[in-house]
Amino acid sequence: MSEKTLDQCKEVVELVNEYLGHALTAEDRAAFEAHLATCPPCTAYLAQMKTVLNLASSLGNAASHAEVEPQLMAMFQHWHEKKSR
Repeated sequence: MSEKTLDQCKEVVELVNEYLGHALTAEDRAAFEAHLATCPPCTAYLAQMKTVLNLASSLGNAASHAEVEPQLMAMFQHWHEKKSR
């Protein structure tokens, strides 16, 4: 895997929250999706994040999406950083 691809993958991890929250600019969203089209690991990561967020939101009163999402993002980013080393 090239250094450029690794940098793009790191950026996907950093931007997944904004992507899912529809907070990216049209240009950034297009670049994000273009990378996903060529990177199965990042596509799998995005699918995992969607699954986790859907499961977390289905917990009802146990925790709100706004409370759980930042914590989950931090955990996944920490895990991904450890895995990348």
